[in-house]
Amino acid sequence: MLVHIVGARPQFIKASIVTRNLNDLGIEQVLIHTGQHYDYNMSNVFFEELKISESQYLLRIGSGSHGKQTGKMLIEIEKLLLKLKPSIVIVYGDTNTTLAGALASVKLQVKTAHVESGLRSFNKNMPEEVNRVVTDHVSDILFAPTKTSVKNLENESITQEVYLVGDVMFDIAQYINAKIGNRQTEILQKYGLKINNFILATIHRAENTDSKEKLENILNAFIQIASSGVTVFFPMHPRTKKYFRLFGFFDRNIPGKLIFNDPVSYTDMIVLEQNAAVVITDSGGVQKESYFFRTPAVIPRLQTEWVELVDTGWNVLAGNKTNKIVESSLKLFHSGCRRQWHNFYGDGNAARKIGKILKNYTKDGNDDG
Repeated sequence: MLVHIVGARPQFIKASIVTRNLNDLGIEQVLIHTGQHYDYNMSNVFFEELKISESQYLLRIGSGSHGKQTGKMLIEIEKLLLKLKPSIVIVYGDTNTTLAGALASVKLQVKTAHVESGLRSFNKNMPEEVNRVVTDHVSDILFAPTKTSVKNLENESITQEVYLVGDVMFDIAQYINAKIGNRQTEILQKYGLKINNFILATIHRAENTDSKEKLENILNAFIQIASSGVTVFFPMHPRTKKYFRLFGFFDRNIPGKLIFNDPVSYTDMIVLEQNAAVVITDSGGVQKESYFFRTPAVIPRLQTEWVELVDTGWNVLAGNKTNKIVESSLKLFHSGCRRQWHNFYGDGNAARKIGKILKNYTKDGNDDG
């Protein structure tokens, strides 16, 4: 038996394509959902849309400080692993769910696989960086999405059982895009948007949301861009909405072209990323998905784990200063990105490769627990 441990939007997306391929190989699987993301628009909708089997175990951990949340997850995941006795545990990405799942697994001496290994922003003030570094160092099987991520692991003397498979998010983005077909115009019209005539914005990282100064700088950038006549469409993460209320930002005079919205489905997000002129995001997943569809991104952070996208000039690190965000975004909106596009993320078969590798780790090629 293989156990997948997920808890946040990006993990639901990644697990959907991996579980589908493992099903095709006839491997028994169980999904544990920690409940790190528990809002309907950040959780249930993805299970429904991506046709993920309802998690057999929902822990309902919810929010809390990093230590409290990770500790509660660790306790509850350990209980389930003792009960299930899996042969392999699979964790994804860089959230507190990832770290808790990896620690619970390795302490029980269960073989642990990390999907999306080797990413580094080299900023340990970011909780995600700590999570991914620790998870990589305790995992047994490491699935790296890019050559850069393999090199990062080598630099940390992690060379055993490292597999360059490509990026599972590239797999699922291509899969969903093919299924959308001619519904793109319909989806854009639902939000009152036109092709290549708006900026898509997402902000959710704690480094931005939890600081009134930084979040206000970003909001001021959005207001200035919208006041210049450019539409900014802003699906708001629950954490971001909480701090907007706390800081009184909803009481500000917001121009009509700055559109606040609830989080959108994954299908709708793919359409928005593909048809925006520019994306402004602090999300690692969104900046990468935008690149899949040749949409440049402005990143209101000082570092990014997807360094190759900045190195090629497609994405711009703008920090959290209003002027830099505005300048970079409007320049890209009006002139686009004229840099060469490179495929860093594989051939769209990362999940299939992961499935074949994991099957080889099960007893005699069969998963009998």
